[in-house]
Amino acid sequence: MGLPKGAGIPFTWAGVNTLAAKWLRSFSGGTVELRSVYFRRITAAVAAGAAISLTSLAASAAESAKPPSLRLAYSAITVNQAIPWIAHDAGHFKKHGLDVELIHASSITALQALLAGEVAIAQSVTDACVSANLGGADTLFMGAILDKPLYSFIVNAKIKTPQDLKGKRVGVTRFGATPDALARAMLRMWNLDPATDVTMVQLNEMGLLVQGLVNNVIDAAPISLPSNLRAKSLGYVELFDMTKIGKTYITGTVVTRKRFIDGQRDTAKRFMRGFLEGMKTYLEDEEFSVKIIQKWTRAKNRDEVKEAYAIQAKNMLRIPRTSIDGVKTILEGMEKLPGAKTADPRRFIDFTILDELDKEGFLKTLYKN
Repeated sequence: MGLPKGAGIPFTWAGVNTLAAKWLRSFSGGTVELRSVYFRRITAAVAAGAAISLTSLAASAAESAKPPSLRLAYSAITVNQAIPWIAHDAGHFKKHGLDVELIHASSITALQALLAGEVAIAQSVTDACVSANLGGADTLFMGAILDKPLYSFIVNAKIKTPQDLKGKRVGVTRFGATPDALARAMLRMWNLDPATDVTMVQLNEMGLLVQGLVNNVIDAAPISLPSNLRAKSLGYVELFDMTKIGKTYITGTVVTRKRFIDGQRDTAKRFMRGFLEGMKTYLEDEEFSVKIIQKWTRAKNRDEVKEAYAIQAKNMLRIPRTSIDGVKTILEGMEKLPGAKTADPRRFIDFTILDELDKEGFLKTLYKN
């Protein structure tokens, strides 16, 4: 049986014998034994060459059969990061022919990795997406699973009113990240100046904000699910339920770059199909979702995780269309940055991937209703 066209010289044992016979007929000065030696050598050489060609062909075929790969950086150990975890562990990405690697990084590091091309998607680098775009980057929202912040403004029990925050320390994960933007928005809403009335303290991770309260490193912080539940169970007080902030505020965002959407559109669509099925699994399979959230957050308190899961399920969008009003809210908080006041919020959003999946009928296949 010969090799496929273009893979080299077709190999057959009959071809080897014919080639050897022709060579032997041209050999005039040796003995029969010598001819036999040369016959065995040429047969072995041709067979070895054919084996190498077959091995190379098999390796090439195996390489081309590999699904496209994609790296995603998730920026926090919180419930609003759960969709990529669920889509990954449930096999939704693989189902759509995509090999996805999930990497944990802080929001700022995740954005830097996105801009450097080390990851294609960054999860929940919401405010950083907008500020980077204002600075000239091509960062865009592909989607957002929430249009309100599932955060609590948590304080120690000595603080009774917002005005008691004067002179106190307010913890955030990283400057420029969503908790930082939310903290500043809340303080301004209470007529407090984040620059002069309080001290802003970075503690890097959401879980460390709770630890900061316990160790008296900070006095208050905007804390998301499920860490806010843990803080309340330890005796700290919810000064304000931030879902009632009165403005649309996108969280749980999927952030990428325009060059990825334009240059690897098929991969982007595969990713979004898997992500959407991850959302469906989250909404319809509580047992599996809670198990996966516990695995990735390493949370020991199952009841706490179940409560956090239920709160997010109640508020989560079924289709993650990024809210224009949500982007407007972010821009309002960045009014001091050049171009923020006049920027069109649509410039920060890619609508095309979800629109194409809608036209193809994929969105209608997700839910019974």
